[in-house]
Amino acid sequence: MSKTIEERIVDLEVHIAHQNETIETLNDVVSNQAQVIDRLVGAMGQMKDHLLDTQELVEQVPNNQKPPHY
Repeated sequence: MSKTIEERIVDLEVHIAHQNETIETLNDVVSNQAQVIDRLVGAMGQMKDHLLDTQELVEQVPNNQKPPHY
């Protein structure tokens, strides 16, 4: 039994509707991931700044200086 043109068109419309829903869902996921990435990039920048500040403090202490408990 062959489908009529009308049945085939309905099937295609249903298929397209499902694809559109999938595209919208994927778009939401990508948008959320972009926000997470932006927050992570910001956090990494803060950690880098903190690490550089710590490194500068370590470099200021002379290597031959005895700790204060001596």
